Amino acid sequence: RGAAGAGQEGWRWPGGEVPKARRRLEGLAVERTRGSEILFGIAPCAMALSQSRRDLFRLFLKEGAGAQRLVTSEFVLQATARGVPVHRVQRRELDALCRGRVHQGVCLEASPLRFKSLEEAEEPELGGEEGPNRQLVWLVLEQIQDPMNLGALLRSAYFLGVDRVVTSQRDSCPLTPTVSKASSGAMEVFDVYSTDDLRSFLKAKAAEGWEVLGTVSKPEEVENVPVISCSEFRWNKPIIIVIGNEGDGLSLETQLLCHRMLAIPPGRALHPGIESLNVSVATGILLHSICSQKLR
Repeated sequence: RGAAGAGQEGWRWPGGEVPKARRRLEGLAVERTRGSEILFGIAPCAMALSQSRRDLFRLFLKEGAGAQRLVTSEFVLQATARGVPVHRVQRRELDALCRGRVHQGVCLEASPLRFKSLEEAEEPELGGEEGPNRQLVWLVLEQIQDPMNLGALLRSAYFLGVDRVVTSQRDSCPLTPTVSKASSGAMEVFDVYSTDDLRSFLKAKAAEGWEVLGTVSKPEEVENVPVISCSEFRWNKPIIIVIGNEGDGLSLETQLLCHRMLAIPPGRALHPGIESLNVSVATGILLHSICSQKLR
């Protein structure tokens, strides 16, 4: 599992202060394995234990779980099957492990997950008996920086049947434990790819016959690219949906690489200043509108 012989490093706290919880953890001989991170929450930890994508070092469970006894016993079984040591600790020690985040009584020390490069991806076969009209949908994320938004995007993409998620490497949030928690563990089972040249990637996919669809909250701000309602869109080829970042949306350079832009029609006349949706909510609506057209 990669734990044996790994270098150890102690906990690091901002400003050099050592809280009491830190000292208690020292008494338990809890030291971080070099390069590890702490996953927290039932879904991320359970999904990580069920997969073989991370090296797993230690599982920490809250003592006296009470109503969670069944959940706890499931974790112990999973950890035992993977050869992962189990430590039962107080709630305050779990709080210290994940720095006060909502851990639901479970933390897991593990190696980080990395983005996959597109070179590692198996390219979908567009020819053959499935033909060029095969319904593939990829979600491309341009500079999504908030881990809660990224996690929610991954959760929606996984649930709604997106075939692949690709993120821009520059100015994008990494795959952190907070992202895994916000994704409700979807990050642990769903590969996420990245590219350091988003525009070349989009140009290459367009040349292969994919339709590149941008997204916009204010159609009047888009020039030289047709804008349609997401409810009017119909599939006839593999598609890429490009989502812009939380503050600025899609960059102008990326917009100009899109064949069409999708907009979500509002349900009422909107008050100025309340004219857009959170990026993860908007993406969920767009994906549902499009993925519900997938042939079943």
